[in-house]
Amino acid sequence: MDIQTITSKKQLIQNLNKVEEYLTGGSDESYSAMSKYIARGRVFVTYIVDGKYHFAPSRFVGYKNNTLTKHENNNEKDGTITSPAISKILGSKNQFYSELEDAYLTYCEWLGVTPTNHKRTFWLLNQDILDELTSEPFQEGGYKMRVHRIRERNRKVVDLAKDSFKKAHGGKLFCEICGFDFGETYGKLGEDFIEAHHKVELSASEGEHEIKPSDLMMVCSNCHSILHARNVSIEELKKVLKKKK
Repeated sequence: MDIQTITSKKQLIQNLNKVEEYLTGGSDESYSAMSKYIARGRVFVTYIVDGKYHFAPSRFVGYKNNTLTKHENNNEKDGTITSPAISKILGSKNQFYSELEDAYLTYCEWLGVTPTNHKRTFWLLNQDILDELTSEPFQEGGYKMRVHRIRERNRKVVDLAKDSFKKAHGGKLFCEICGFDFGETYGKLGEDFIEAHHKVELSASEGEHEIKPSDLMMVCSNCHSILHARNVSIEELKKVLKKKK
């Protein structure tokens, strides 16, 4: 396998965008895999999304056109190779910053993972570097939806919400809007699969706040996408489906 390290800022940004894609727009499996890499990492590229620090492990973003599949199959991945490559691109070495360490711990809690007990170092990706790109990935059309989804993804709360829903509905998970049941349609592949939607728009809340399992509702992927992409309310979408039936 021909694995090459990144050689440009654009390639670095492309990989950071891939990290965001796995965390906010991918499957539960890709979310879990990427969040675990973040929890186990020691060296990170730090960047800002929606005013918040996000952290990407250097061993992932340091390889050109990386994906989870490539990363898992890369038996030669090594931080001593990717870190110099990133330092060369950014023009600075990774260092320890107490502020970023605190922000990293908060980020891991937000993702629902426990970080390993290692000393960590960071690069901070400045806005002027992002501005060098002709199409900044964090400003594209789906940005608001992705940010919304990552903000509502507190995995512990989501898991509790799913467990509570199953207890109240005979062990089943189905969409509270259209009734779709992944298990009935896909068999074992769909068992226990559902997405969680915040009942109250996070944009209407004041910054970060605690959420409870009762704040979330179970929705299928289609209804979840429509709610966000079309900016419609839960009740509006239910009315549309009721008319169709």
